[in-house]
Amino acid sequence: MTQSNEILRTLLSNFPVAELSSGEHQGVFESVKNRLIEAPDSGEELKNLYRVTGFSQFALGLMWMVDRAEKKPGQIAIGLEDETLLLSSFRKAMAEQSFPGQQSDSAAEVGGGGTGEADEKAFAGQIEQFSESVQSGSGGTRMFLEDLVTESETIARQGGASELVEFSSLLAEFLKFISERELLDDVRVINIVSNVSSTVSQWANTLPDARTGILEEALNMLRDFKTQFE
Repeated sequence: MTQSNEILRTLLSNFPVAELSSGEHQGVFESVKNRLIEAPDSGEELKNLYRVTGFSQFALGLMWMVDRAEKKPGQIAIGLEDETLLLSSFRKAMAEQSFPGQQSDSAAEVGGGGTGEADEKAFAGQIEQFSESVQSGSGGTRMFLEDLVTESETIARQGGASELVEFSSLLAEFLKFISERELLDDVRVINIVSNVSSTVSQWANTLPDARTGILEEALNMLRDFKTQFE
């Protein structure tokens, strides 16, 4: 058994299965968990899971946590932000598995008019993952970027809080810009992503009626990002 198998066993054993909406979803989780931890190389199995429709965010979250634990052995346990991210991404994965015309409990939670508090925190956690991946030069950075572009565009289309909609649209534009120009290891990108990540995390963890102005610094940075590369 590889180190990544052991880390995943610990992570997934602490996953809050009881918070999933149905026995069917819990059964799918147990099946995914067993497949990952019993695979000869769970790192390769995570890459396979990433390719399954709807499961890219869930797989990426686990990849990031495994990578973090390998570099910092004291950070294997799931924290509150990790739990929020994994729950949200697994629920979205299950929603995408629903048959057309049907909407499961998880689909009702994640679909339709805007994002809820859990989704906002999960989005902030996804940006934090990308930021840490960029700073460490991890091999999964491009996958993180592609998934974050998709999520940003989805949030921008869904509507909701005006500042989050604008932020998501600008972030998608920024990510496409640095991807097309192969700028992932550019110090200017590292600086922008780090600042944006900390600001969004603060916004997501602040009560909605106290958020006014928190995102403004990140918005200004993204509105004007191209000048940084002239």
